[in-house]
Amino acid sequence: MSIISRPKRRAAAKAIQIIEISDDEDSEETINDRRKRQRRDEDSEDYQHQTTIRTQRWPTKQQNQGTEQRKNLRQQSKEKAKQIKNKKGNDSLSSNNGINNNTSNDNVLIQIENEVSRIEEVHNNNNESIITTGRSSFWARRKVWTIDELLAETTAIEPTAARNIVQLFENENTIPFICRYRRDLINHLEPERLREIKSTYTEIVNLRKKAETVVNQLEKENIINEDIRTEMLCAKTSEELEYLFAPYKPAHKGSLAERAKALGLEQFADRLLYGDRPQVILKNLINPQIPEMDNEEKILTGICHIISHNISKHTGVLEELRRLQNCHRINLKTSKTKSSTKEKVNKNASSASASTSASSSTSTSNANHQKAGHNSNKKNDESKYELYFDFQADIRQLKPHQILAVNRAEKLKFLTVKLLIADYLKNDLKRYVKTIFMEDGLQYPLRTQVFERAFEECYQKKLQPLLSRQIRSDLNEKAKKASIDVFGKNLKQLLLMSPLKGERILGIDPGFTNGCKYALISETADVLETGVLYPHPLGNGTACRETEFWLSKLFETGILDAEQVRYSIVSEQGASIYSCSDIAKKEFPKMDMNEISAVSIARRLNDPLSEYVKIEPRHIGVGMYQHDISEKFLNETLSEVVSECVSYVGVDINTASLSILKHIAGLTEKKAEKIIEHRLENGPFRTRKDLLSVKSIGEKTFIQCSGFVRVDPRSLGGFINNLLDCTWVHPESYTIAKK
Repeated sequence: MSIISRPKRRAAAKAIQIIEISDDEDSEETINDRRKRQRRDEDSEDYQHQTTIRTQRWPTKQQNQGTEQRKNLRQQSKEKAKQIKNKKGNDSLSSNNGINNNTSNDNVLIQIENEVSRIEEVHNNNNESIITTGRSSFWARRKVWTIDELLAETTAIEPTAARNIVQLFENENTIPFICRYRRDLINHLEPERLREIKSTYTEIVNLRKKAETVVNQLEKENIINEDIRTEMLCAKTSEELEYLFAPYKPAHKGSLAERAKALGLEQFADRLLYGDRPQVILKNLINPQIPEMDNEEKILTGICHIISHNISKHTGVLEELRRLQNCHRINLKTSKTKSSTKEKVNKNASSASASTSASSSTSTSNANHQKAGHNSNKKNDESKYELYFDFQADIRQLKPHQILAVNRAEKLKFLTVKLLIADYLKNDLKRYVKTIFMEDGLQYPLRTQVFERAFEECYQKKLQPLLSRQIRSDLNEKAKKASIDVFGKNLKQLLLMSPLKGERILGIDPGFTNGCKYALISETADVLETGVLYPHPLGNGTACRETEFWLSKLFETGILDAEQVRYSIVSEQGASIYSCSDIAKKEFPKMDMNEISAVSIARRLNDPLSEYVKIEPRHIGVGMYQHDISEKFLNETLSEVVSECVSYVGVDINTASLSILKHIAGLTEKKAEKIIEHRLENGPFRTRKDLLSVKSIGEKTFIQCSGFVRVDPRSLGGFINNLLDCTWVHPESYTIAKK
């Protein structure tokens, strides 16, 4: 006798799979039959689950029909189970020896009950989350992440460190302060790594705000339920959120799909797309009174516009498109523009005529003309991009500098850029879309014809351009981050160069037209003398090599003593911009701008950090295509690098200038101005705690900046109240240090 026929074991048999133990001759055959039935049930369940996922979409009339059908099926299954139970009860009363005869009924009962349970589970788990987004029930059961959880996952740091970092950033702690005085909370991360994490943290915070905004907007319109709301809050990237929002994003009123819907073709498009009954017959839809519906071709075109729009907004299709992008080889191809070739021919002709007419010009004028032409055409010289006139590479192999060079050349109209996407991707996407929309429902030639035409239109006009935009956006984002990273590293290295103290320095700013401007500064960086030389044959720009050759001649002839005088080439990037700035005018109100640039060059050797902080980082010229990067994003990142360097070196609170004091962690330009005003009105600061008496300097600001400012005894005549005020020890640790 099979143990499944025992009433006490019946409930257990429903919940788990059990192995039957029986002495009957047919027991092995019964077991095999049962296993076959179980496999069929599992296959049927998987098929129903996948079919449900493929066919469902955002809320429509069809959704309500499907829900009603499942409800009727559950009711029929329950009634059938009740009938078998009643029949089994009557049979057991008529014969006490008929237990073996009821085994088959028990099996049928269990199968039906399992079917009912399965339908209930599919209905409960997949109800509206699947229907509205076309995604599996897994997404509906995801947990809404917290900022620290997603930060830990994205940046691969420990969860405890992620929680601490989030809390520190929320409390407005600066990176220099965290890296120096809170290292134990962040697992001793380096400043560069912490800057990357902060950038990711900012993106996550913005993503959460964007998701909440979208959810609130859709809830006001009452077009989403709790499951979709949870899905949107679970989105881990901005791209994923866009995919989820796509089905609900209203189309443009003048779009082809909206105009076709206004003609009443949406219901017929849905019937063709999902195979609903009855069949669509185009000739029955002809309406001579409406110009857009007076023949079958126009009606077919309108229906295809609607179906194309629906496919392009389906969340599952958009996710599959992104997946296929990462699976298939996609090449970026660049070629020289035709207009650029024509312009080059015209330019050569005009330059030839210009050179003929200017043959009587003096040598000095020619030199000046060449100098000016060189500066104006340096950026727009198409010869710099000859490498990309016939260039092709896999997008995964492109280097950041190549992406930036291609972008600049394309902007200057030197290059035409295309993405070569293989047909394999299109075919794979088409198969996937077919599994979603075409595997169920009525199958007839018109439906197939409409799908083929609508998909072709959707891919050519919507999905392929979308894919190209996504790829270019990803490449640009990758290049932008690499450019800023290179700029930050170079800037940090430049700012932290060793100063040359205790020496008199003569700075020379080479030039042809205005001569070589020179400035002599003292050991304390005070300007002693300025002037202009015309050697006619040091920064590292125009006429640098000629000026260096002239200096070498002076050493060779003995005019300059090589043992007493040394020379060094210093970067003059940004010197001319600084000489025209408001800071320079305040510092040297009566000095000529050309001579101010020479003073800046001399001081860069004397104290690089103090001089370079006067110039906007983007003008220092140590980056990679930095002028093509968003100015706001670049300035935010580089300001943090400058603040890190200044805080790393530290400043004397009684001698620091405004330009360097404003970069101390926790301080701003206004707060730095208040500190200088207090210093002028009340004399030098005696202790670090005196900062609290400055207006706008509160407890929070004091904690951030006090570790990076020092009170040098020399600025107080050699006497200091607290020796710890001239060390790196933070005031919050004075008690421990004194012990």
